[in-house]
Amino acid sequence: MAVEFAIIAPLLLALLGGIVEFSRIYNAQILVTNAAREAARTMALTNDANAATSAAQKVASPYTVTVTFSPSSCTSGSQIASNVASDVSLLTGNWLGFGSSIHITGVGAMRCGG
Repeated sequence: MAVEFAIIAPLLLALLGGIVEFSRIYNAQILVTNAAREAARTMALTNDANAATSAAQKVASPYTVTVTFSPSSCTSGSQIASNVASDVSLLTGNWLGFGSSIHITGVGAMRCGG
């Protein structure tokens, strides 16, 4: 019985670690995507890149985000797109050469002028 457990335990622990890691990354992806949507909305309403970046950071508060806009300013009737990026550290670290963090991006778009 102990031999079977010794063979199966590392596989079960690796599976459990993978499930936890995937759920953290998926949650981070949702936060970054929502931050991009909020940045685009704020930029479309205020045409203030600093306020939009601050709004994106508030939505994705556990992570540090980088926000870029395309085009850089909003004219009424045009469309603004925001790209939000963040690096999320992995709990498992540099396991099997995958790296110790993963780069996540989110994109949001909104028509300028509300």
